Amino acid sequence: MAAFSQIVKVVLRSYGVLAFSAHLIPASLILMATFFHPMVGLMGLIGNGISNGTAKWFHANKDAWNAGVFGVSGILIGLTLGMYSEPSIRLWVFLLGGSVFSGILSVMLGNFLSRYDLPILSLPFILVIWLLLLTLGVSEQDSVSFITIPYLRSIDLWLFKSLPLAVFEYVKMFGNILFQENLFSGILVLTAIGIYSRISLFYGLWGGLVGLGTYTFIHGSLDGFHGLNFILTSLAFGGFFIVNNRHAFIFTTIAIIAVGLVDLGTIEVLGAISSNAKNNIPSLVFAFNVVTLIFLFPLKMMPKTLDNLRLTPIPLFQIRSPETNMKWFRRWSGLKTKQQTILTFPFSGEWSVLQGNHGEWTHKGIGRFAWDFIVRDERKHQASGFGLELKDFYAFGLPVMAPAPGTIYAIENQVEDNPPGEAETERNWGNYVIINHGNGEFSELSHFKQYSITVVPGQFVQRGDIIGYCGNSGRSPVPHIHFQLQSLPEVGAPTLPSTFSEGMQNKEIQLEFIPIKNDLVSSMKIEADDEWSLLGREGQSWVFETSNIFGVKNETLTFRTDNRGLPVIQSNESNTWYIIDRPSFVEIRPDFKTFSSFLNHSPWMDIIGDRLFLPKKLKHGLTTQDISVIKKLDIYTIKTSGYLFVIDPVHGIKSIQHEENDFKYIRVGQSKLKK
Repeated sequence: MAAFSQIVKVVLRSYGVLAFSAHLIPASLILMATFFHPMVGLMGLIGNGISNGTAKWFHANKDAWNAGVFGVSGILIGLTLGMYSEPSIRLWVFLLGGSVFSGILSVMLGNFLSRYDLPILSLPFILVIWLLLLTLGVSEQDSVSFITIPYLRSIDLWLFKSLPLAVFEYVKMFGNILFQENLFSGILVLTAIGIYSRISLFYGLWGGLVGLGTYTFIHGSLDGFHGLNFILTSLAFGGFFIVNNRHAFIFTTIAIIAVGLVDLGTIEVLGAISSNAKNNIPSLVFAFNVVTLIFLFPLKMMPKTLDNLRLTPIPLFQIRSPETNMKWFRRWSGLKTKQQTILTFPFSGEWSVLQGNHGEWTHKGIGRFAWDFIVRDERKHQASGFGLELKDFYAFGLPVMAPAPGTIYAIENQVEDNPPGEAETERNWGNYVIINHGNGEFSELSHFKQYSITVVPGQFVQRGDIIGYCGNSGRSPVPHIHFQLQSLPEVGAPTLPSTFSEGMQNKEIQLEFIPIKNDLVSSMKIEADDEWSLLGREGQSWVFETSNIFGVKNETLTFRTDNRGLPVIQSNESNTWYIIDRPSFVEIRPDFKTFSSFLNHSPWMDIIGDRLFLPKKLKHGLTTQDISVIKKLDIYTIKTSGYLFVIDPVHGIKSIQHEENDFKYIRVGQSKLKK
């Protein structure tokens, strides 16, 4: 039963792919639009099933198959044969054979084009249908032999007579992508596009206007106008295959005009080829396929760097709606500059920031993202007495700790410590340790005490391991710890903008923060009453119930690991959230494809938002800037982001509710996944 349900969904999604609307609701509307001529719609459905089945038989890419990509050409073959050929036994034989052939071609072209991350579009359809039409011949399209639904036909004729020709053609062209020449199909397709994406709707309407103008300019009138190539091109580039911005708008407009020119040339060539036939072979969607691949290829070959983001192609496996694609891009470009390493302070106890980012003495240019830490007493003095000797300074000789796990890359351990007030300028970094965190980021800690470093290159250290002791070597007039996160393993490499994951800043708990000069900072130590975590629950499924104006809805959250071994939560809406472990907190962060929308709504998605922090260490009265914890009996209530999380330390989240409205998200079940 599950297998049959999956096949039905794949066949239905293929209709959505026709209009770049990858959701079952708009796909259903597009399916309905093909049944203005019921028999023609049935032929498209048969072609869809055969093409998808053939692709499955030939071991097509699983993700692409589930998305319905391989059924597109089969649909178009069925619709085209129904609209352009006379009914006959040969017609049905050609439908079956052509659909099988298109399925095979789809798999072959998919394997080839995937090397360049290019879509197959409807290329298999074009390669097959022209061969079929050359054999069967082309009938007059306005005298289709298959019966239409009389009521719809009469309405369509009335609208044709009542509306201005330009308005009728404008709406009708959306049905043209299904080779339908009626307003009913155009309205359904336009509605499907609008439901799925407002950006797509805008580009579809814009593409129609540019298409009408381009066709009129080339041909002198709207006689013989078919807008399918214009609409498809505008939808493809209007935020679907490339990220929507003003550059994409200009690029899309140029592509739409180019389609008109290519289509004109195609019509002339096909007219010459079929000059002896009763009717010319139609150009169909050849221009759309050619222009889309030609315009998309150089973008796919372009290096994806932050300096080259005006026209950004979206990886095929990431594509959803244009709105989602824009959010993916913002996350992707943000992660390109976002630090990967979870940092904590490289010391114990309370220290003071002597110099922060963009410092007044050093920390400039490529070294601007760095900190110098010292120890002060209650009088804010760094040393006892007159501070004439290094041992008088409170920081001197205190342990320095690894700020994050990693492998020791390099050390310097032999530079002499300076007397107070003096500094070494030749070996200005003094004694130092560089840690490779394994993600392209490196920690550099400098000015260690001579011969105090306790680690060696190649040694792996955990967060909090002692790696040496604070000294006064190098360009250091007073004992202190210099710390920076950098992009290369060499000493003095360019620094990276960074934050500390958690800690105390001026006696208050902070998350993701940047200490500034004179701040009192320390690592956070929570004497927890209980501990819990979302980690280590792989294989569990939690069922939550929520109610809204549409009734009661259940959502299942399943704990898994992704293909990289990272812990994730997945909902039954195919959305994914990463679980990121921090020393005292756990972060829940959605993946690139997980966004709330009208067609893809998830209460859990609304609760988490862009990301959410929850404390792992539970203590009554624990308070941060955004989080507070209350204990009652053995149950904890965590208040954060406007929601109240009720947590049992053993069994996890019991319920979630909003502070200001009656929203409740109640756990009603739990199960273990079958191995």
